[in-house]
Amino acid sequence: MAMDSKFQVHPMLAERVEVSANRLTYTFRLRRGAKFHNGKEMTSDDVRASLERWGRVNFRGRIVFANVESVANPDAATVVMKLKEPYALLLQDLGSFQSPAAVYPKEVVDEAGPTGPIRRFIGTGPYKLAERIPDRHIKLDRFEEYASRTEPADGNVGRKGAYFDSIFFIPVPDQAVRIAGVRRNEFQFAEQISSDQFDQLRPDSNLVPYVATLPFWNAAIFNNRQGIMSNKKVRQAFQAAIDNSPVMRAAFGPQQFWRLDAGIMPKEHPMHTESGKEFFNQNNPTKARQLLQEAGYRGEPIRWMTTTEFPHQATSAQVVKPMLERTGFTVELQVMDWATLVGRRGRPDLWDVFSTQIAFFPDPVFVVPLQFTWPGWWSNRDGVAMMELLRRHTNPATRKQIWERLQKTWYEDAGSMKFGDYFEMHLHRRELKGFVENPTHTWYNAWLER
Repeated sequence: MAMDSKFQVHPMLAERVEVSANRLTYTFRLRRGAKFHNGKEMTSDDVRASLERWGRVNFRGRIVFANVESVANPDAATVVMKLKEPYALLLQDLGSFQSPAAVYPKEVVDEAGPTGPIRRFIGTGPYKLAERIPDRHIKLDRFEEYASRTEPADGNVGRKGAYFDSIFFIPVPDQAVRIAGVRRNEFQFAEQISSDQFDQLRPDSNLVPYVATLPFWNAAIFNNRQGIMSNKKVRQAFQAAIDNSPVMRAAFGPQQFWRLDAGIMPKEHPMHTESGKEFFNQNNPTKARQLLQEAGYRGEPIRWMTTTEFPHQATSAQVVKPMLERTGFTVELQVMDWATLVGRRGRPDLWDVFSTQIAFFPDPVFVVPLQFTWPGWWSNRDGVAMMELLRRHTNPATRKQIWERLQKTWYEDAGSMKFGDYFEMHLHRRELKGFVENPTHTWYNAWLER
């Protein structure tokens, strides 16, 4: 399964999907002739093994498989999944661009063991892994035996062509080196260029600096499980104290790169709502002081983990710190590398707040700050119940009503802090055409215009 540009799910390696009237049985009729990069034709044995592995090792997969009764493959071209209860988003989970149910040869899955890492990266796509040298590059080569679908390309679905002989993904931490490389045509594309470079790059006729169409959140995640921030009134005080505009301006520069919007789902998505917006961008120090007093807060330091590896995270924390301190908070900024922060955030005894960015998700049930299993551990009883209703209901109008209530509950409870949306800037050579941002970049159907 895969998603189109409007986040609707379509078959990719399946020819079609049949869903029973009670929505408990999903029958996947597989495509014939789809080959793996080792030349073997894909069968239901491979799909079943890959699905079961996804259900063991993937965050989304484990949630899905908690509701899976069985997976069977009655013949070489059929896979049948039976659920314990109806689940509205099974196909979206399988086709999500963040954590899809990737299909590997069964022998590759078996080699990895029940929960071990995949050692041989063999897929079915238009490009195959040719070489990986850590800290140097990943090289993909065209897969000559790729069996493409014939439908028009749209997002991650439909026809996929491989027009390059090879594609190199090269880690270049220094932004100046990335920009210089694109100028010299050593690279044709560079990700994550800071917004302050936009006006300098735009006059160059060989270059295209562009602003992504789907936003990230700029966020501070609260520790709901343990410590000072497990006190609801302290979280609400933090929320009330902040003037979001200076935070976003300092972190992202001109307003074409950011916006203030209360929606957890972005304006570009049909599930967008402003429910709970009265708790967004409050800039109310008086209210914050009152809430701290009611909470019995006595100046205990708020341990805030942040990083300069993503400059907007550290900048945001530095701007927010005096806003909190003027209301009575004591803030201890702990600056560290991103890998250390990610390693520490799973330990609730080590932190109270951490900086992060939240990527676009195709449905509200995927938004990680609302998951009680994700660091932050927001576990409001009503919120958990409404999230379960979202997973079960299929009617769009009903789901939108549930989501509006859930978003308002998250804001009322001050589950975490959204400062605003921001849009990344990227840079490419003008002759590079056809790549897709959906929301990550994909390189099938891309070409160089000579």
